[in-house]
Amino acid sequence: MSVFHRLKKPLVQALIVLAPSYIIAYTTNKMVYVVPMLAAMGFVAAAVFKDDTEKRVDDGAYKDFKDDGDGE
Repeated sequence: MSVFHRLKKPLVQALIVLAPSYIIAYTTNKMVYVVPMLAAMGFVAAAVFKDDTEKRVDDGAYKDFKDDGDGE
């Protein structure tokens, strides 16, 4: 896998967050508008690339203390 291919997703996410934030900062010159834009675009950037990972749950790892014979 090339370096560009591995960095494509983070670069697109950074562009999604930083481009609107810089535009707001340049046009308003006020941090009161920039910080909420950073937060909002962070949510958008996270939603663009959802990972399709499965949660693995080990059902046998949890043992109730009443079932082990040591409980009352």
